[in-house]
Amino acid sequence: MLREDGVREVLARLQRGERIKAIARDLGVARNTVKRWQRLGGWRPRPSGHRPCQIDPYRPFVERRGPEVNWNGRVLHRELQTLGFAGTYQQVQRAIQPLRVDRAWAAVATVRFETTPGQQAQVDFGQTRLWIGDRLEVIHIFVFTLGYSRRLWASAYPHERLSALLDGHERAFQHFGGVPLECLYDNPRTLVLGRREGRVLWHPVWEDFARRYGFTPRACQPIGRRRRAKSKVA
Repeated sequence: MLREDGVREVLARLQRGERIKAIARDLGVARNTVKRWQRLGGWRPRPSGHRPCQIDPYRPFVERRGPEVNWNGRVLHRELQTLGFAGTYQQVQRAIQPLRVDRAWAAVATVRFETTPGQQAQVDFGQTRLWIGDRLEVIHIFVFTLGYSRRLWASAYPHERLSALLDGHERAFQHFGGVPLECLYDNPRTLVLGRREGRVLWHPVWEDFARRYGFTPRACQPIGRRRRAKSKVA
């Protein structure tokens, strides 16, 4: 999903007569994404995916009472009915399912996974908002953290596109005076195009970049929010 500045760039390049395939490759997005914004003709915010439902007013009760009854849907449904809830048992089940999953992950013990010096770095983006002149701008922070020492390098960009990732890596390599054996990523769509038979499909420009600098890119397994870089489930 492109942000507003990315959509403006897409439309400007289309007006200059550039090919859809080239634009998609440079921005690290699918060609259908470029075609979609060409069809819409301008940026539009994504509508909220949440639809109001009967259980919404009772969610605080469910979140508080759920752990006390071990997330028993029948018990919660019966107690909610005494509070005026007129919905079905299935609605209660749908409401407690993500809460059950979150509590289960929170209960899993995690063990820190140590790496040797020079072996690995973890790379990610964060965001913050800053006033620049009279405008409140979203600033994207590239963060490159060494696995062994936890020393980090950070630099700011107006977006998280491929060009920012390439520049951020080069600046980090220069700052630390070297390149780790591998870099770990949390599956950014800019770099990870998908998976096939268990193998990560990297953006071809990114593969060339990693080969040129001599490091191996690795993507986290997309199996849950609690299992992130530098940790493994015990």
